[in-house]
Amino acid sequence: MSSSSVTDEKTTVTFSLVQEEEVPETAFTNEVVFEPVQQESYDLSYTCLLLPRFPAHQLKGDLALFLPQWLQQICLSFGWRLEFISVDNAYLQWAISVQPETPPVRFMQQIRYDTSRMIFENFGRIRQENLSNDFWAPGYLVVLGTRPHSKEMIEQYIRLTRRQQGLNTL
Repeated sequence: MSSSSVTDEKTTVTFSLVQEEEVPETAFTNEVVFEPVQQESYDLSYTCLLLPRFPAHQLKGDLALFLPQWLQQICLSFGWRLEFISVDNAYLQWAISVQPETPPVRFMQQIRYDTSRMIFENFGRIRQENLSNDFWAPGYLVVLGTRPHSKEMIEQYIRLTRRQQGLNTL
Protein backbone atom coordinates (compact mmCIF):
# COMPACT_ATOMS: atom_id res chain seq x y z
CA MET A 1 0.00 0.00 0.00
CA SER A 2 1.32 3.40 -0.96
CA SER A 3 0.94 6.27 1.47
CA SER A 4 2.43 9.57 2.41
CA SER A 5 2.49 11.40 5.69
CA VAL A 6 2.84 14.94 6.91
CA THR A 7 4.26 15.55 10.36
CA ASP A 8 4.47 18.71 12.39
CA GLU A 9 5.16 19.14 16.10
CA LYS A 10 1.65 18.29 17.23
CA THR A 11 -0.06 15.99 14.65
CA THR A 12 0.70 13.24 12.19
CA VAL A 13 -1.72 12.80 9.25
CA THR A 14 -1.48 9.87 6.83
CA PHE A 15 -2.98 9.85 3.30
CA SER A 16 -3.56 6.50 1.63
CA LEU A 17 -3.80 6.07 -2.17
CA VAL A 18 -5.64 2.77 -1.84
CA GLN A 19 -9.23 2.61 -0.71
CA GLU A 20 -9.34 0.52 2.38
CA GLU A 21 -13.05 0.38 3.05
CA GLU A 22 -15.00 -2.37 1.35
CA VAL A 23 -17.56 -1.43 -1.32
CA PRO A 24 -20.65 -3.61 -1.39
CA GLU A 25 -21.15 -5.63 -4.61
CA THR A 26 -24.54 -4.05 -5.13
CA ALA A 27 -22.85 -0.70 -5.83
CA PHE A 28 -21.73 -1.92 -9.27
CA THR A 29 -23.94 -3.08 -12.08
CA ASN A 30 -23.11 -5.31 -15.01
CA GLU A 31 -25.53 -3.53 -17.31
CA VAL A 32 -23.99 -1.83 -20.32
CA VAL A 33 -26.10 0.73 -22.10
CA PHE A 34 -25.39 1.32 -25.79
CA GLU A 35 -26.50 4.58 -27.33
CA PRO A 36 -27.29 4.74 -31.04
CA VAL A 37 -24.78 6.57 -33.21
CA GLN A 38 -26.22 8.69 -35.98
CA GLN A 39 -23.37 8.76 -38.44
CA GLU A 40 -25.43 10.63 -41.08
CA SER A 41 -25.30 13.78 -38.98
CA TYR A 42 -21.52 13.83 -39.33
CA ASP A 43 -21.27 13.14 -43.07
CA LEU A 44 -20.29 15.81 -45.58
CA SER A 45 -22.08 16.07 -48.91
CA TYR A 46 -20.63 17.18 -52.22
CA THR A 47 -21.96 17.67 -55.74
CA CYS A 48 -19.45 16.51 -58.33
CA LEU A 49 -18.98 16.77 -62.09
CA LEU A 50 -16.73 15.01 -64.59
CA LEU A 51 -16.36 15.51 -68.34
CA PRO A 52 -15.23 12.90 -70.86
CA ARG A 53 -11.65 13.59 -72.00
CA PHE A 54 -12.79 13.72 -75.65
CA PRO A 55 -15.87 15.81 -76.48
CA ALA A 56 -16.81 13.18 -79.09
CA HIS A 57 -17.20 10.58 -76.32
CA GLN A 58 -20.80 11.29 -75.46
CA LEU A 59 -22.41 9.75 -72.38
CA LYS A 60 -25.37 8.14 -74.12
CA GLY A 61 -26.77 4.73 -74.98
CA ASP A 62 -25.41 1.80 -72.98
CA LEU A 63 -22.72 3.96 -71.41
CA ALA A 64 -25.38 6.27 -69.94
CA LEU A 65 -27.24 3.22 -68.61
CA PHE A 66 -24.16 1.61 -67.01
CA LEU A 67 -22.66 4.70 -65.34
CA PRO A 68 -25.32 5.03 -62.59
CA GLN A 69 -25.00 1.31 -61.76
CA TRP A 70 -21.21 1.49 -61.63
CA LEU A 71 -21.20 4.64 -59.52
CA GLN A 72 -23.66 3.07 -57.07
CA GLN A 73 -21.44 -0.03 -56.85
CA ILE A 74 -18.35 2.10 -56.14
CA CYS A 75 -20.14 4.12 -53.47
CA LEU A 76 -21.45 1.00 -51.73
CA SER A 77 -17.98 -0.56 -51.82
CA PHE A 78 -16.40 2.40 -50.00
CA GLY A 79 -19.26 3.24 -47.61
CA TRP A 80 -20.25 6.44 -49.41
CA ARG A 81 -23.89 7.37 -50.02
CA LEU A 82 -24.94 8.39 -53.53
CA GLU A 83 -27.58 11.12 -53.17
CA PHE A 84 -28.38 11.61 -56.87
CA ILE A 85 -26.85 11.05 -60.29
CA SER A 86 -27.44 12.80 -63.59
CA VAL A 87 -25.97 11.60 -66.88
CA ASP A 88 -25.91 14.19 -69.64
CA ASN A 89 -24.37 13.63 -73.08
CA ALA A 90 -21.52 16.00 -72.14
CA TYR A 91 -21.00 15.30 -68.41
CA LEU A 92 -21.63 13.11 -65.38
CA GLN A 93 -22.97 14.85 -62.27
CA TRP A 94 -23.77 13.34 -58.88
CA ALA A 95 -24.03 14.14 -55.18
CA ILE A 96 -22.25 12.02 -52.60
CA SER A 97 -22.15 11.91 -48.79
CA VAL A 98 -18.90 10.79 -47.18
CA GLN A 99 -17.34 10.69 -43.74
CA PRO A 100 -15.55 13.95 -42.79
CA GLU A 101 -12.16 12.24 -42.85
CA THR A 102 -12.63 11.41 -46.57
CA PRO A 103 -11.28 14.34 -48.58
CA PRO A 104 -12.80 15.09 -52.02
CA VAL A 105 -9.54 14.24 -53.78
CA ARG A 106 -9.78 10.69 -52.36
CA PHE A 107 -13.28 9.85 -53.59
CA MET A 108 -12.80 11.69 -56.89
CA GLN A 109 -9.61 9.75 -57.70
CA GLN A 110 -11.30 6.46 -56.81
CA ILE A 111 -14.41 7.20 -58.87
CA ARG A 112 -12.32 8.39 -61.86
CA TYR A 113 -10.13 5.28 -61.72
CA ASP A 114 -12.92 2.73 -61.28
CA THR A 115 -15.34 4.22 -63.83
CA SER A 116 -12.52 4.62 -66.39
CA ARG A 117 -11.53 0.98 -65.93
CA MET A 118 -15.14 -0.18 -66.33
CA ILE A 119 -15.71 1.98 -69.41
CA PHE A 120 -12.54 0.74 -71.11
CA GLU A 121 -13.35 -2.89 -70.28
CA ASN A 122 -16.85 -2.62 -71.75
CA PHE A 123 -16.39 -0.19 -74.62
CA GLY A 124 -13.43 -1.25 -76.77
CA ARG A 125 -13.88 1.56 -79.30
CA ILE A 126 -13.43 4.18 -76.58
CA ARG A 127 -10.35 2.34 -75.30
CA GLN A 128 -8.80 2.38 -78.78
CA GLU A 129 -9.38 6.13 -79.14
CA ASN A 130 -8.15 7.08 -75.65
CA LEU A 131 -4.53 6.07 -75.06
CA SER A 132 -4.52 7.21 -71.42
CA ASN A 133 -5.87 5.15 -68.56
CA ASP A 134 -8.34 7.91 -67.67
CA PHE A 135 -11.62 8.31 -69.56
CA TRP A 136 -12.24 11.68 -67.90
CA ALA A 137 -10.87 15.11 -68.80
CA PRO A 138 -8.25 16.55 -66.43
CA GLY A 139 -9.74 18.09 -63.29
CA TYR A 140 -13.19 17.94 -61.77
CA LEU A 141 -15.81 20.22 -60.27
CA VAL A 142 -16.75 19.63 -56.63
CA VAL A 143 -19.02 21.91 -54.61
CA LEU A 144 -20.08 21.43 -50.98
CA GLY A 145 -23.75 20.44 -50.68
CA THR A 146 -26.21 18.33 -52.69
CA ARG A 147 -27.73 20.99 -54.92
CA PRO A 148 -27.09 20.30 -58.63
CA HIS A 149 -24.68 22.68 -60.33
CA SER A 150 -26.37 25.49 -62.23
CA LYS A 151 -26.47 25.32 -66.02
CA GLU A 152 -24.25 28.42 -66.18
CA MET A 153 -21.65 26.90 -63.84
CA ILE A 154 -21.54 23.69 -65.89
CA GLU A 155 -21.19 25.57 -69.18
CA GLN A 156 -18.42 27.74 -67.76
CA TYR A 157 -16.61 24.68 -66.40
CA ILE A 158 -16.84 22.90 -69.77
CA ARG A 159 -15.47 25.97 -71.59
CA LEU A 160 -12.60 26.34 -69.11
CA THR A 161 -11.70 22.64 -69.23
CA ARG A 162 -11.77 22.46 -73.04
CA ARG A 163 -9.67 25.64 -73.28
CA GLN A 164 -7.11 24.14 -70.85
CA GLN A 165 -7.04 21.02 -73.06
CA GLY A 166 -6.23 23.23 -76.04
CA LEU A 167 -9.59 22.61 -77.70
CA ASN A 168 -11.40 25.57 -79.23
CA THR A 169 -14.97 25.87 -78.10
CA LEU A 170 -17.50 28.43 -79.20
